[in-house]
Amino acid sequence: MQKKEKKLIKKLKSRYRLVIINDTTFEEKFSFSLTPLNVFTGFSSFLVFFTGIITLLIVFTPLREYIPGYTDSTTRQNVVRLLYKTDSLEQVLQNRDEYYANIKNILNDRVKLNDTTSVTATASPKSKNDMKRSEAEEQFIAEYENKKDNYTLKQNTAPKSMRIVTLYPPVKGRVSKPYLTNENHNAIDIVTAPDETVKSVMDGRIVFAAWNPETGHVVAIQHKQNLLSIYKHNAGILKKYGTFVRAGEPIAIVGNSGELTTGPHLHFELWENGQSLNPEFYIKFN
Repeated sequence: MQKKEKKLIKKLKSRYRLVIINDTTFEEKFSFSLTPLNVFTGFSSFLVFFTGIITLLIVFTPLREYIPGYTDSTTRQNVVRLLYKTDSLEQVLQNRDEYYANIKNILNDRVKLNDTTSVTATASPKSKNDMKRSEAEEQFIAEYENKKDNYTLKQNTAPKSMRIVTLYPPVKGRVSKPYLTNENHNAIDIVTAPDETVKSVMDGRIVFAAWNPETGHVVAIQHKQNLLSIYKHNAGILKKYGTFVRAGEPIAIVGNSGELTTGPHLHFELWENGQSLNPEFYIKFN
């Protein structure tokens, strides 16, 4: 083994001369002495230098974008921006689905009204000293008990958010069944002339116009201020879904369609922010 190694080292250090001559005149133009070891060392150095230059060009120039699997900063920023937009769209779609689910429940009379929580139940406990009343307080309470009706708020007081809203009557007629929340009748029934046209109570866009087995031909209109008006048991619908209608514009014909009806009339509902309202507070029907 040592003889072979010595022989290889001797070959690598053997000197050779590289001569460049003119092919026609055989005149020597250039010559220099070299060894196989020098050739190997020079070639390796050139290869390392060339690799370094290529690496620098790829890292610090736009050429890096052509490397498979590499993503530039602009693309990464666009990806992050798209992710944020996707999350926003998912939230918007979720809100829209909840909105339409609420409208569907309203149209199918599946709304559950929350019981009002009393002030006494939510008030913090009081100490014995706080419970003591002065003579003036006792006198005021006695006067209040005797004149309770003077201090009681009337239930037909309209909410502040709806007092400034002017609504067009959907039909003219007699209210056959009033607004009764204790009977889960969050609407009023209006008896009117046969084939009377039903009109929109306010400017808005139709968000539902279709047949329902229980309530027949139904129209629902979304208005400003989160107000929703619903017209049920119609004989026919005059407008399509998505149509924008003006206040007083005909949208349907009074009828007797659906299973939950006892005769020709208009079943009219009014909702604000998911809460039912008594339409008689805002509209005069006769």
